[in-house]
This record gives sequence, structure tokens and C-alpha cells, in this order.
Amino acid sequence: MSVALVSRRLLAGDDNRPLRILGIFARWRLQAYGYALAAVYAGLLLHFYLAGAWIIDRAGMPVYSDFTDAWVAGIEALQGNAAQIYEPAEFIRIQSALLGARDFFYPNWPYPPTFLLILAPFGVLPYFDAFVVWDIATLLGFIVVVYSIVRQRPAIALLLASPYTVWNFLAGQNGFLTAALIGASLLSLERRPLLAGVLIGCLSYKPQFGILFPVALAASNQWRAFASAAATAALLAGASIAAFGSGPWLAFPRGLVTQSSLNLFADSDSNWGLLQTVYGLVRDLHGGAALAWAMQGVTAVGAAIIVWLVWRSGARCALKAATLSAATLIATPYAFAYDLAAIAIPIAFLAKDQIRWGLLRGEQTILLGLFGTVLAILVIFADRPVGTTFGSVPLGPVVLVMLLGLALRRAFYRGEQSSAFSDEHRR
Repeated sequence: MSVALVSRRLLAGDDNRPLRILGIFARWRLQAYGYALAAVYAGLLLHFYLAGAWIIDRAGMPVYSDFTDAWVAGIEALQGNAAQIYEPAEFIRIQSALLGARDFFYPNWPYPPTFLLILAPFGVLPYFDAFVVWDIATLLGFIVVVYSIVRQRPAIALLLASPYTVWNFLAGQNGFLTAALIGASLLSLERRPLLAGVLIGCLSYKPQFGILFPVALAASNQWRAFASAAATAALLAGASIAAFGSGPWLAFPRGLVTQSSLNLFADSDSNWGLLQTVYGLVRDLHGGAALAWAMQGVTAVGAAIIVWLVWRSGARCALKAATLSAATLIATPYAFAYDLAAIAIPIAFLAKDQIRWGLLRGEQTILLGLFGTVLAILVIFADRPVGTTFGSVPLGPVVLVMLLGLALRRAFYRGEQSSAFSDEHRR
């Protein structure tokens, strides 16, 4: 039996196969574990909703969350007041007028005006409808992309089992959208470079996650995708000016500076663990700003070099995609727990390569360990005081570096794959 066939039978869940590694990776078990954990998440969300602690309270008023800012921004964009949301005092006043008196309003809007093109339609809807439609639409898009990469049903169960998935759904954040754009662009790049460029250009709504794409595109001579991405970003900027005027773009730099003062340039006693980056990890370990910036800079340069070398090499497309999607999350100094929903993208491309070409020794154990590390965030979060933010333990960089290492190992491995199978089990 060939190595590739053995691996495909293993990952496809063939119960007649002679090989069993841990037994956990059988298809039916992956689906059982994934959907069971997703059911637990669903029960928690239902409990929060019935208690008036999620989406709307018992009086029918919005429960303040990350999506609340986005909904308010969409309303103001429709009313022609988009520039005002970049002024903290004015943004607080606007939120207070729409939502009533609250103990806290987040004062900053750090997104470029292109994001308002997506949010404006949600401003037409009542808050509950907007929240639910946003969550479901972005999650479905994310699921479709991940399934399209792996082409295995357990991928859906495992995606729903991710703690980062439930956190995005709870907060109404945009991690699903970011992950879907990254994954869809890389999936399209080989056969539809123009479409891939359009999707990369759409990622300009969160430009910190696009900084390594030009490196990869240049390294692989994907100039059509490069041009398409640049043209799309420019067209989106032009569309936002046509829709909302030039005022938001003039105010946007001030919004970025104000936002940076609350995280990247905040006081030393800030909750640095919220930043799931090398910068956040160093600061959380009481390192100074200079050391944190130096470490993040070295990490970003190293990630760019790795992407260049892998994308210049003859590595398989899935491994190039896994490398870039992991390195993209590592290179930025500005990423939160909800952004790490995109961890599913490098994992999906790794799984795609494993299904086609077989496993390397220890890969399953490493992946189980990484999932356990991510899941531990929920346990730590549950033990913290009420009001603590999920993802306030900066384990993200550790997980991402391990994922990048797995991709590089496969990209440059020259031995026999599926070596995790012991000789006594082979046929």
C-alpha cells in the first residue's frame, strides 16, 4: 500500500485500514469531538442571551460589544457623518445618543473608511438583526473557504470547535471576514490570480494583515495578482470617497494615532496580554517598549525572509499558502484574539497537504498540543474575574510559530512522508 494512499485512508476515516495513530484523527471522531465542543459553545451563547448578557438585554437594548461600534459606524456613514467617528469625544457622544447612558463607550474607530462600505448596509437594520446577520454571514463565508481548502467534512466541526470561533461569534467581531479573505485569496491564486488579487485588495480594510502578500507575490512572479490587488484597494478607497466624502480619509490618521495610544504606545501597566503578537508577549512579560519593538521587528523581517524563500522555492502550493497565512499573523504587532480565527487557514492548508502527501512523524501530536494550548485560553479565562477579556493570555505567537515550523518542515522535508507510521503497521 502506497504511503499517500495510507495517509488518505487515515485522514478520510476508513475503518478498514490497518493503521491507527492515536485513533483521534479518524473522521467520525473528529466530527464527534468538534460538534460536541461546538454544542457546548452554543449552550453558553444561549445561556448568555436568555440572561440578557448577549446581543440585547432584557429590556431589548443592545448589550455593548465590539459589534456595537461597527453598527454605530454604519449608521453614521449612512447619515453622512463618517468623519465624526474618528474623533473620540464625538464618537462617544454619538454612541450615547443612540444607545443611552452607559458606564463605558469605546472611544476610538481605527478602521479605514473602506470598511464603512461593508458596514453601511448593517446600519439600516435593527441592532439584533444586524448582529445576527453579521455573525451568520461572516461565519458561513469562513466555513465555505475552509471547507473548499480541505474538502473534508471534519474541517467544519473542527472550525466550530475553535475557541477563537466562539469568541468572534460572541463579540460580533470581524475575524471571520479577515480569515475568509486570506484563505480565499490563497486558494484562488494558482488558477485565478486576478480574483486572488481582488480578495487581497479587499483585505485592505485591515491592512496590517496584508503586509507580507506583496513579498509572496513578488517572489512567485504573480504580477497579475499584484496589480489586481493594488487596483482593488485603490478602487475601494475611491468608492469610499464617492460614498462618504474625503473627510473620513482626512480624519483617519488621527484615529490611528489615538488608537495606538491605547495599545501599542500605552502605559507600561496596560493589559498587554490582549495583543496576541510578539510585541504583546514581550510587554506582557514586563519587557520594555524598545525591546518589544526590536523583537517584533526581528520577527517581521524573519517572517518576510521565510515567505520569500518558500515562495521562490518549488514547495507545493498548499505549503506556500500555509507558510504565508501563518507568517502574516506573526509579522503584525497588532492582532487580538478574534483575529486569530485566521489560524484555521494555515491549519487547513497543512491538512490539505497531509491528506495528499502523507504525515510526518509527530505531526498529529504537535497539532493536538497546539489545539490544547488554544483551548487552555478558555480555561484560564473561566478562572479570571468577571470583566476580564477573553484572549488576555498572549499564547497566539507560540501557536503561530509552531504552525509555521510545521509548514517549513513539510516544505523542505526530503525523507519519506508518513514516517509516523511504524514499520510493524505498514503493508
